[in-house]
Amino acid sequence: MTSSGTATESAFIDRIRPRLHHKLRPLFNESSRCLPILQSTCQQILNHMGPQSSAASLAQVISRDHGLTCKVLQVANSIAYSPQQTIVSVPHAVSWLGLDTVRSLVAAAHLVEQLHHWPIRQQEFQTLIAKSLISATYASELGASIGYPQPGQLFTNTLLYSIGDLAVAYEDPDLFLALQAISKKTKLPSECVLQETRLIGVPRLTLAQALAQMWKLPDELIELFRHAEELPMGRWQSEAQTYRGIIAGSILLVEMLTDPAPRAAREEAKKMLQVGSGLSSGLFTDLTIRAMDRGRQLIRSMGLSIDSSDEPIPPPTEMNATGAIPHPSPKNQTVGSNQTVVPPNDEPAAPIQTKPLETLLAFQNSLQAAKDLNSLLGACVQSLHQDAGFHRVGLALLNQSDSDLLVGKLVFGGTPPAHYLRSLSGSLSREHQFFLTVLKRVDPLLVSNFSDHKPETLKQDFLEVWKPTSAIVAPLRVGAKPIGLIYCDRSAGSQPMQPQDYQAFQLFFAQTTLGINRLAGIL
Repeated sequence: MTSSGTATESAFIDRIRPRLHHKLRPLFNESSRCLPILQSTCQQILNHMGPQSSAASLAQVISRDHGLTCKVLQVANSIAYSPQQTIVSVPHAVSWLGLDTVRSLVAAAHLVEQLHHWPIRQQEFQTLIAKSLISATYASELGASIGYPQPGQLFTNTLLYSIGDLAVAYEDPDLFLALQAISKKTKLPSECVLQETRLIGVPRLTLAQALAQMWKLPDELIELFRHAEELPMGRWQSEAQTYRGIIAGSILLVEMLTDPAPRAAREEAKKMLQVGSGLSSGLFTDLTIRAMDRGRQLIRSMGLSIDSSDEPIPPPTEMNATGAIPHPSPKNQTVGSNQTVVPPNDEPAAPIQTKPLETLLAFQNSLQAAKDLNSLLGACVQSLHQDAGFHRVGLALLNQSDSDLLVGKLVFGGTPPAHYLRSLSGSLSREHQFFLTVLKRVDPLLVSNFSDHKPETLKQDFLEVWKPTSAIVAPLRVGAKPIGLIYCDRSAGSQPMQPQDYQAFQLFFAQTTLGINRLAGIL
């Protein structure tokens, strides 16, 4: 930085300091409590994102920190990042995730570490950092999808975009909340700037620009703060428009998706990004789902959450326990009744054993008739119960925008069904670690004895409701992407699963996999 540049920055700070709210003026004093904390955090983030940061050096940094090692391995093993294998070493995680993603994780960890400096209003700060991490992930994914030359730069600058808000929050939490309220309630940018100026003396981004200059943040980020005009509309025509459109647009979209916002406003934010990037509707939708999913895995690994966006799994009811998946009534029982299904002692052979060709042909016809994934999976689960002879069959699907969440969708042979569905639902990383390992597989797994598995890898509610002894558990995939799983057993206390049970299941499973990929257009 030249002396003239330093003088210009100093003059800019001197010009806005007298206009600032008196509670924020200490931000420009060297004795400010906030100054060394956030400035050092910014520098650590930039160091890890710089050219001197290599895969080997990052792996060493991570390996020396047990907490950081756990965070990186958790993200690497989430379905969002690693759908088909289990990663157990830091070097493997770095090579699998890629340098930009790992740099992002390390950089984000530095920011999250500063939370302990805020003794009050922890939730507001956590939410702000969590939204910044999701926005940064979205910006990086969008940049990579359109071939932006430095998607890691997009992540860094999107993450640092909130540094001014954090500084205000540190000095005075009430002013921070008041600024947040202005951005949520005011639609016109010009009116928003006016209200911010009335509240703190200068526009919010003007304060951020001054802090960025003082902390020697990247020039392109300072330019982003300096030009607070409306987002670029239409197709982005230059690198500067693309840079601004991705960062500002990602922040706006994530804000709309994670806070209660009118549907029209959310759709407008999506349209601005889609038109600007030039992506087709299908590609943009896939990008949004993937980016939000990966962003959620990232904030979860940091111990953060966004209350308004972490949609709770609705408790299933006996009247509507399966969501959109049709629940055809089995021939020999009424699902949802209060009768517990107990297999007879002299149970007749299943249709797949007595009439294998006719049974498989009827099953194939039912799959061919399915017009969507829900009806196809409904037909599969019903046939496994009625035609393959499994007493209890459960279907659970991954939440589309948060693949750490498993949601029970359909059950045959367990009553009341709501209890069984609820026990299948939950977080893979915290409650269903065993099911997470199943989802990494390609082939079905025959579990001879559930007591051989560590209790902490199985959700307690699942153990209490299903009382599993022996079962078959299989991952459902669209191409290489897991979408859920199927659980089958002979009911509690029944005989263990036999090889012939596994062979019968394989017949139905293979046809179901073909049907899923046919509907997805892969086959």
